[in-house]
Amino acid sequence: MLYPATELVFSAGAVVFDKTHKQVLAIVHTDELKGVEETMFPKGRIEKGESPEDAAVREVREETGAKCALWPGLMALETRYNAKLVKTKVMYWYAATLVEMGEQQLDEGESFSVRWVDVARANSILSFEDDRELLRVCLSAAAAAASAAAASADSCA
Repeated sequence: MLYPATELVFSAGAVVFDKTHKQVLAIVHTDELKGVEETMFPKGRIEKGESPEDAAVREVREETGAKCALWPGLMALETRYNAKLVKTKVMYWYAATLVEMGEQQLDEGESFSVRWVDVARANSILSFEDDRELLRVCLSAAAAAASAAAASADSCA
């Protein structure tokens, strides 16, 4: 399907786990119009000439201060919504592990706080179903990788 340039946006982000995989890094934005806090995973637009992977790492660093290492693989979601200028947003999502925390590097007009969320409580804390589903996919991928590593270790013994 073809979209006019004003109707298609490409963005990237990551679900960043701590080194124990028991917590994920989220950003909290206060929506002044709705009067609510929204807790979500860091993401943002891909810049011209930038790969989705590089954009995900950059957006995580800017919005949270975290340096992260992406896991192999990619999950792409297409989200449709009815904004005035943007009709379709294609998101490239990655799972990642924290390397180190640093300082946020927010763009002008951005205001996020950073929050570590226990994986066990994430469904009740994350504001959007897309983020909850994304976390479930990442947790499944982590479990499958751990299982494969254990099986490989057993076969080598």
